[in-house]
Amino acid sequence: MLREIARLSRLSATVLLVAAAQVAGAAPAERSVHRASVPAQEDPAGARVIVKFKALGDLMRAQRADPVAFAQGPRMATALAQRHGLALSDGRALSERTQVVHGDKTLTSAALAQQLAADPDVEYATPDYRRHLLAAPNDPLYPTQPSGSAVTPAAGQWYLRAPDATFVSAINVEAAWAITTGSSSIVIADIDTGVRFDHPDLAGKLLPGRNFVSTNGVSGQGWSADASDPGDFTTAGQCGSGQPAEPSSWHGTQTAGILGAQTNNGIGMASVGHDVMVMPVRVLAACGGFDSDIQAAMLWAAGIAVPGVPANPHPAAVMNMSLGGSGACPQSFSDVVNQVIAQGVSIVAAAGNDEGLAVSAPANCPGVIAVAAVRNVGTKVGFSSLGPEVALSAPGGNCVNSSGTCLYPILTSTNSGTTTPATNTYSDGSNPSLGTSFSTPLVTGTVALMLSANPTLTPAQAKMLLQSSARAFPAQPMGSAVPICQAPSSTVQDECFCTQSTCGAGLLDAGAALAAATQGAAPAVSVNASASTVTVGTNVNFSSNATAPSGLSITAFQWSITSGGSIAAFTSATNTASATVATRGAGSFTVALEVTDSAGLSATTSTTVTVNLPAAPTVRIVPSANVVGAGATVTVDGSGSTAASPAAVASYAWSITSTSMPGLAQFTSATNAATATIATAAGGSGTFTVQLAVTDTFGQVARSSQTISVTALAPVASISASATTITVGNSVNFDASGSTAPSGRTIASYQWSFTSGSTIAAFSGGTTGATTSVMTRATGTFTVMLTVTDSAGVTATRTASVTVNAAPAAAPAPTGSMSSGGGGAVDAIWVVAIAVLALFLGGRRRAWRRVDE
Repeated sequence: MLREIARLSRLSATVLLVAAAQVAGAAPAERSVHRASVPAQEDPAGARVIVKFKALGDLMRAQRADPVAFAQGPRMATALAQRHGLALSDGRALSERTQVVHGDKTLTSAALAQQLAADPDVEYATPDYRRHLLAAPNDPLYPTQPSGSAVTPAAGQWYLRAPDATFVSAINVEAAWAITTGSSSIVIADIDTGVRFDHPDLAGKLLPGRNFVSTNGVSGQGWSADASDPGDFTTAGQCGSGQPAEPSSWHGTQTAGILGAQTNNGIGMASVGHDVMVMPVRVLAACGGFDSDIQAAMLWAAGIAVPGVPANPHPAAVMNMSLGGSGACPQSFSDVVNQVIAQGVSIVAAAGNDEGLAVSAPANCPGVIAVAAVRNVGTKVGFSSLGPEVALSAPGGNCVNSSGTCLYPILTSTNSGTTTPATNTYSDGSNPSLGTSFSTPLVTGTVALMLSANPTLTPAQAKMLLQSSARAFPAQPMGSAVPICQAPSSTVQDECFCTQSTCGAGLLDAGAALAAATQGAAPAVSVNASASTVTVGTNVNFSSNATAPSGLSITAFQWSITSGGSIAAFTSATNTASATVATRGAGSFTVALEVTDSAGLSATTSTTVTVNLPAAPTVRIVPSANVVGAGATVTVDGSGSTAASPAAVASYAWSITSTSMPGLAQFTSATNAATATIATAAGGSGTFTVQLAVTDTFGQVARSSQTISVTALAPVASISASATTITVGNSVNFDASGSTAPSGRTIASYQWSFTSGSTIAAFSGGTTGATTSVMTRATGTFTVMLTVTDSAGVTATRTASVTVNAAPAAAPAPTGSMSSGGGGAVDAIWVVAIAVLALFLGGRRRAWRRVDE
C-alpha cells in the first residue's frame, strides 16, 4: 500500500508538469514517455560474433568428413584462432554452417567480426549484439509499473472495433471475426520475454514453446524447454554504466494477450486471434538478448533444425517480434529471415520506438512486415519510428489527456510483480501499454486469421494483401499545426501525418484483409532450372510454370536472387516468364519468382542452385635434366600447367622444398614466372626437390614436385711421360696438358709429387706447371702423382711409374801373357787362336774361289 501511495504521488506530480507544458504549447506527451530502442550493446564478457562458413570452404569440407561432428554443428574457433592469432572459443551452433564465436576483451565484437569476415572460409561474420524489447514508455506519467487493480480505460479495447470519427485507426477486427475466429492449427510464435503460463486469460491458448536465453553473466540460465517469464527486472548499472533500474515488464505476456488471449470466456480481454494458438519463445531477459539467441529461436520456431535442440513439434505459421535495436539489418539476421520466409513463415516486427527516427532491426530486414504505430486519430504517434521499410501501421496506444489516467492505451494481459511474478492482471489507464510492441501483434494476429481462412498464403502474399487492403491515412487538414511526416533523419519527429513512404501502405483493416484473403485462391507457380548443380561460369536458365485461378490471368512476373547475390547475377530481363543467371563464384544461390494475377494476388516460389568450382589446376614440371653435375644450372618449365575451364592459370610460385645437403641448389631467376632457373653447388652431390604451385583465377591452388639428382663431376688428370724405362743418370719429362675439366670449367692448377722412389729420382723442373722433369740418380722404380684442380675447386689425380736401369759395362783390357795357371791368360790365348784361325780360313775360302773361277 505504501508503495502504491508513493507511485500515485509521483504520477500526480508528473501530471501537473505535463499540464503546465501543454498550456505553454508543448507537444503531446507520447513523444517522450516511451522506452526508446537501446543501442546495440557489447557482452561484458568479451567479443561475440555470429559466423557463417562457406559451404565449399576447407573448414566445412573437413567438418562434413566427420558425420558426428557435422551433426553437432560447426566448432571452428580453434582453426580460426590459429589462422588469425586470436584467443577464440566456440559458442553455440545455430545451424549446420553457423555458430557463435567468442573472443576476449582485446577486440570489440565489430572489430572481431571484421577480421573474421576476411577469412576465405567465412561467408559472413556479424557482431552478436544484445537486442532489447520495445517496451512500454518509462516516463513517470505513463509508466509500465504494475497496478494493483485492473482499471479498464473508458474507451475499452477501442483499437479492435470498427473505425469511426474518434477512433480512425481502429482495426475493424469484428468484420474479420465474421469470416473466421481463427484455427487452432495456426501457430503464432511470440519471440519475446516468455510468458506467464498461469495467466487465466491465456489458459488453453499456449503451446509449451522454448527458452533461448543464453547464460551470459547478466541473466538467463541457458537454453532450455522452459519458456516461462521469471521477470526481467534490472538493478541500476546492471546492464551498463549509467543504465537505470527497470522493473519486470512481462512484455511477452502482454504481446501474447493481444495475439491470442481467450475470448468470449466471460473474463478479461478479447484478442485478435480468438482460436489460434500462441507459442512463447523466450529470447529476452534482464538486459535484453543476443542476436544469436534470437536468430536460433526464429529458426527453431519455423521448424528449421538448430543443432543440439529437439525439433519443434509445432512449427509456427507467423512470428511476432516486438523487439529490436538501432542500426541496419545485420547480414546474419537477413540470412535467418530468408530461411524462415523460404519455410513459408511470415515475420511481423515492430518498427521501433525511436521518436520518428529510422526503423529498427530486424524490422528493417527485407521480407519482414514492419509495423509502425499510430494514434487513435490515425496520425503517427510520437514514439514510433518510421521509414520506407514500414509495411503498414496499427494503433500503438496514446493518451491525449494531460491529466488523469491515459485515455487510449492498448489493454492487454500482464502481471503486477515489479521483480518476480505476483498477481496476473491487465494493463490499464494507470499502467498503460504503449509502443510499436503493441501495434505489431495486432498485425500478427490478423495474419494468423488470414492463414486460418486461406492456409495457402505465402509470406509475400500475406504482406501484399495487408498492404492492398489497408485504409488510407487521414489527410492533413488545412491549417493544421501537425506536420506531415518526413523521411527519417537524425532529428526526432513527434506526431505527424503519415505518408506511404514513412508509415507504410496505410492503416491496418483486419476485416478487409480477411476478405481479400478469402476472395479466391492465389495463383500457382513453379520454377524449373536448367541445372541444380553447375560449375562456376556456367549460365543457368530458369523457366516458370504459372497458372491463375479460373477467370483470371497472370499479369506480372518478377525474378529476384534472394540469397547468394555475390556469386550470381541476372543477364536477362527479370520481368518475363523466364530468366537467365550467370554464375561467377562458388556456393549456392536462390532464385525466387513472384507472379501476380489479374486480381492482384501474388504467389512466390524459389529454387536453389549449387555452384561448384571447376577442377583444380593440373601442374606439369619439365626440367632441363633430371640428373646434373655439381655446379650445373637446371631450368624447370611449368608452362605446360593448365586450369580447368572456365578458369585460367593466374600465377606460378616456385620453391625448393628439400635438399639432401644445405646449399645444394638455389634459384637464380624470379620464382613467379612459368619457368625458373636453379644453380647447383659446385662440388656438391645429392638430390633436391623443386615444387611449383599454380593458382587459377578462382583462387584454387594445385602443387606438384620434381626431384633432381646432382652428381659431383671431377676433372680428368692425364700424364704423358717421355719414357717408362731409362738408364740411371738420365731424365724423364712428364706432360699433363692433356688433362681436362668438366663442361663449363677449366683446369685451375697442377701439382706434381712423388708417391714412391723419391730416393732414386728428383724433380729437376717446377712442380706446379703443366709439365715437369725428373732426374734419375739410382736404379729402381719411382712413381709420380699429378693432382689437377678445376675452376670449381674439384680435384683429380693420376700416377705414372718409371723404371731406372744401370748403364751397360765396358770390355776390360788384357793384363798379361798366357799362363796355365790363370784362367784369364788361358781365355786370352784361346781368343787369339780363334781369331787367327778365322782369318786363315777366310783367306783360303776367297783363294779357292778365285781358282775355281
